[in-house]
Amino acid sequence: MRGFLCCAYIDGATGATGAAGATGATGPTGATGPTGAAGATGATGATGPTGVNVTATSSFAANTSGTVLAVVLGGVLIPLPDSQVLPADITVNAANTVFTVNTAGRYRLSYEVNTTAALASGTALVINGSANTASTIAPLVSLSHFSNEILLDLAAGTTVSLRMFGIVSAATLLPGSAGASLMITRLS
Repeated sequence: MRGFLCCAYIDGATGATGAAGATGATGPTGATGPTGAAGATGATGATGPTGVNVTATSSFAANTSGTVLAVVLGGVLIPLPDSQVLPADITVNAANTVFTVNTAGRYRLSYEVNTTAALASGTALVINGSANTASTIAPLVSLSHFSNEILLDLAAGTTVSLRMFGIVSAATLLPGSAGASLMITRLS
């Protein structure tokens, strides 16, 4: 029989660590996470200033008493003493015939005149003493109802009146109703 000689293996000491290898490629971006909860609502800011109310400069006046007007060719101003709604910046004279607009702006001026009988007369708004052509109604036939409205840029201190003119006659405004009325409304 032959004998075997057996060798025992003994581990030697660990060698030095080798150099680090190159960095590998970047992997794909992961999925976006869910949106977080909303933050608290911020405090309410201060309230801004109140804007200008231009239509606060509006007036109305009427004649509901059945006034008899002595109409002449050059015209007669119609008194409007009833149902007056006047702001501080529109005033009227003692005869209730001349309204003064004390705030400049663009205005809508409208009027009506209603008489008890048809007349060969006309009507117009008088601005600063002169008849306004666009507001004038000068019919070819007799009428008992006159109405018109216009837009005008008025300077502070402008005067506005309502006038009836025509053949010399007497005109009776409708009593107990709107015999005549004038409205002045600031738009801007």
